[in-house]
Amino acid sequence: MLDALTHTLRTRPGRPAVLGTTRTGAVRVKATCGDLADLTDRYAAALHARGVGRDSTVGVAVRPGPRALAVLLAVHRLGARAAVLDPGAGPDVLRARLALARPGLV
Repeated sequence: MLDALTHTLRTRPGRPAVLGTTRTGAVRVKATCGDLADLTDRYAAALHARGVGRDSTVGVAVRPGPRALAVLLAVHRLGARAAVLDPGAGPDVLRARLALARPGLV
């Protein structure tokens, strides 16, 4: 499924990929498919440069949105696992999750 999404991002760069709402409730485009594909490429390159690869575990502490989706797609592309962490969780919760997931990089 993620491979199909990646293909769609490349073949339809101008289409909306991530939508949000304004304070008035109007729908707005937060990222196009092309934006998301480019962001995913940059995150994949950065993670790879830090040694992330197949069977690595990466702690992902990013609020929901285009960056979070791009990081998760980049981790998938590299064959790594993502341990999704809630950046709003308290320190005890984060410590427990990090101890369980043992990511090589957060």
